[in-house]
Amino acid sequence: MEPDDRGRLCFRPAVPEFPSMDTVWEQHDRAVRAVADFDRALQGFPVPGVVGKLFARLDAVHSSGAEGSTTTFSDLLDFQSARHRARDLEDAQSVAGCAEAFDELVADGAFSPSEAVLAIHRRLFEHARDPLWAAAAGRWKTLANGSFDTETGDIFHYTRPTSLPDALAAWENFTMATEPSRPEFVRQALSHWMFEHIHPVTDGNGRVGRLLVPLVLRRKGATSQACTFLGEAVHHDKEIYVEALKHARRTGDMAGWVRVCLSMIAQTATSNLERLERLGRVLETWRRAVERVRSNSVVHQMVPWILTKPRFSTGDAVAVTGQSFASVNSAVSRLGDLRIIVQVGLGGKNRLFEASAVVELFEVPNALR
Repeated sequence: MEPDDRGRLCFRPAVPEFPSMDTVWEQHDRAVRAVADFDRALQGFPVPGVVGKLFARLDAVHSSGAEGSTTTFSDLLDFQSARHRARDLEDAQSVAGCAEAFDELVADGAFSPSEAVLAIHRRLFEHARDPLWAAAAGRWKTLANGSFDTETGDIFHYTRPTSLPDALAAWENFTMATEPSRPEFVRQALSHWMFEHIHPVTDGNGRVGRLLVPLVLRRKGATSQACTFLGEAVHHDKEIYVEALKHARRTGDMAGWVRVCLSMIAQTATSNLERLERLGRVLETWRRAVERVRSNSVVHQMVPWILTKPRFSTGDAVAVTGQSFASVNSAVSRLGDLRIIVQVGLGGKNRLFEASAVVELFEVPNALR
């Protein structure tokens, strides 16, 4: 604990020690297998881009939901359509920003963890209504931040701003280190614990830290796709997640935290693999349905696109296909006749359509909203 300039004790995490593999092997083995199965299935999936366009967006919704966001998967799709609408515009912008930062960092591929933190944070808060929050977007914290600790009945303060450069350097060195004898999934679970206790940005540390896990594992070659998500499991069991973080800090025993983190990774990967398998069956059903449509129809161009953009406007389809409004409008009507899409909401020049069979796979249950 270190005092800041106001005398508040702030926690600066030491580099955590690896627990004995005997104490975490079961959870490690399950997580590695589940992620490998999901990763392999993604590589073989016939439509590219499903990780970023569907699964990363779902993780952004879940990870934000764990922090109190009310934006659903359908809300995010609405916001990212040409109609750009949302029940809570600022909230939807933040969730969309998280997903868009993921896309940018995957495309970059050579980012440093610190660069990734600021890139995600900037996207999260650059459109905040509060000018102070917007000004802080993409910047390290300058004031001590904390959270209420129910165990002590007091505010727990994270790493003080003056210690941030050294704390971040230690964290990044640990995160990017490569030792064959140290399992990478365990390293990133420990890195996540360290990051969450540094809390280097003003707000959004949970969402930023959780998104770093799949990005860094792909960056280091542990996975082919950035697919090691845990946001859904955290959304389901936020109290377990938080308590495991705290317990490791209080006791210095990292094994319990690693077990929880790896279990959440395995749980999320298993759920996502099931979604991907069902998504493949939806695609096969659609392809059979359009077999008799003339081969040069825009319908065939739109089918794989709709799979990764399951709520869209006619304007969205025109922009992506490069076809005329009349051709796209005709294809949309045919897809409606085949019951692949339905119109949602009000009509108008830029009507909104939905592939309900896809949306239903990714929508967040009412109990978690």
